[in-house]
Order: sequence, then structure tokens, then C-alpha cells
Amino acid sequence: MLALWGLVAVAARPVCEPSGCGGAHALSACPLSTTAAADLVLTLSPTNLYFFNAAPHAVSINYVSEDGAEKPALRMASGTRQEVSALAGELWRARALRHGHPQDQQLMLEHHVGLVSLKDCDCPQPEFVDCAKPPHLDPRTTKVDPVTFVNDYGAPLDLFYWNGTCEELVSWSDIGGVQPFARKHMRSTHGHTFRARSAASGKMLMQHTLTDVVIRPCETTERGGVAPSSSPRAVALARATADLARNNELLKRAVERQLALIMLSVQTSTRTDAVNRSFARGSTAPACTDAAALPGSAFGIPGKAWF
Repeated sequence: MLALWGLVAVAARPVCEPSGCGGAHALSACPLSTTAAADLVLTLSPTNLYFFNAAPHAVSINYVSEDGAEKPALRMASGTRQEVSALAGELWRARALRHGHPQDQQLMLEHHVGLVSLKDCDCPQPEFVDCAKPPHLDPRTTKVDPVTFVNDYGAPLDLFYWNGTCEELVSWSDIGGVQPFARKHMRSTHGHTFRARSAASGKMLMQHTLTDVVIRPCETTERGGVAPSSSPRAVALARATADLARNNELLKRAVERQLALIMLSVQTSTRTDAVNRSFARGSTAPACTDAAALPGSAFGIPGKAWF
């Protein structure tokens, strides 16, 4: 049993961006395109994407179809912001529009629209402050920006809306917490921040803010540096490396899910054996009539609050 837990800890250690713990998004040079294409995922509603062009020149926002072909969707001048409606699984790319310049059509961003994966990012632990207010119900007075979370933590968790001062439970309808691999669809608003906490201990796992997809200037070309090698062999090698990294990440996630399923199966089997032994000795199962006694709320909240 301990060996299996060790295997889970080593193989399923998540990799998180600094923003997963409230830090700034990592900055990097322009990416190299991969052979990735759209791979649609069924969700309750489309997602609103907000592109912001922070580059000193115009860019083209292209949709990548399922066969890998790019289709221009809109053009953006420097300093402008545009909204597009997208589905989970879609792939979008931003390319430079610099007619007559060597970097014309250079790839500046590759954004994969996906579910928000909730996992343990080993964040610093801020003090939990309960907003202590009733659930917020529709009708809303702000624009609705749908977001779908998926529990990749491997154990039940609670999802909170953080307003900068206190936290409000929004997964109140999930008795016992959002279960492993379950999805939680929210009608939110752009700019809102959510925090995921362990349903058992209250530990903050990560946080996620609905932010713009920012198109930044390439560090190597916009700051007087040398552009990366563009020889066919170098480009092919870079793309192959990027594809391997992406496939490795997909395989890693699949292993994480399988290991978590194994652990759930072992725990369920252990509990079942314990109950069977208890009945065999003539005892009865305890009745649970107090909703607050149900597992899942780290703070004694019987599944109430919504934003």
C-alpha cells in the first residue's frame, strides 16, 4: 500500500505555472508550431476567449481546424482587445502581421482551449477567510463567462470564489466535494479568481483567474536579439521535440488518472471489507442524519454557497 502511494506521489506530481499559486504568468519567447490540431471536448456551453495584443505590431488570430489547417479569424492592431467564442479542445494561433519584414507570419502564440485542471500545485497557504454569506443566485448583472473545471487532484475538493478578501464556496451542490475526475461548470465573470481546496484538510491546492490571452512580443526578435535558427532541419527537430513533450504530458495525465482510479478502488475495497466484518460480528452501520457530518467540506459547511 505504501509502495503504491509512493508510486502515485512520484509519477503523478503535477507541473504548475506560477499563476497556479497566484503568481504572474511566465514570459517566454515565441513558440514553434507543432502538429497539434483541434480536439473538441463536450461541455455545457462555449468559452469566451479575450485576446489582447501587447506586441508593437498587428497580429492575425487564426483558428486551427481538426485537420491542422489555419483559418484567419480576425486581425488585431497593437494594444487592442478582441473577444471570440470558442469550444473546449479548439486550438488558436496568433501570427505577426509585418508585411515586408523577415518576421512576417511568425508564430507568436499557440493557445489550446481546455478545461481548467484542478490539481495540487504545492502553493503557499493563505489564511482561509469565510465570506459567510448566502449563495448568489441568478439573474446576473454582469456578462456571463462560462468556465468548466475538472478535478485532477485525485481526491474530493471544494471550489471557492475569492474576491480578494474572503472566499465563498461555489461547489455547494456537490455533497462531499467535487469528486475525482468530475467536472464543475460555472457561470462566472471575466477577471474572477477561484481557489481549490482539499475537502478533507482545507489545504489550498491552486487558484485560477479568468484572464486575457495576452500576445506578447518575442524576446529574441523584439529586443535586438538573434532570431532562432530557421533551417528546415532545425525547425523539424524543434517541432518533433515539441510534439514529444506534448505527447509525454498527455501520457503523464493518463497515468495520473489510472493511478488515482487504482487508489480509489483500493480504498473502496478496504472500506467494504471493514463494513462486512462489522456486520459479521453483529454490529449495525451508524446512521448519518446530520448533513454537516458528511465528508467534503473542510470548514463544516454542509454544501452551501454559490457565486
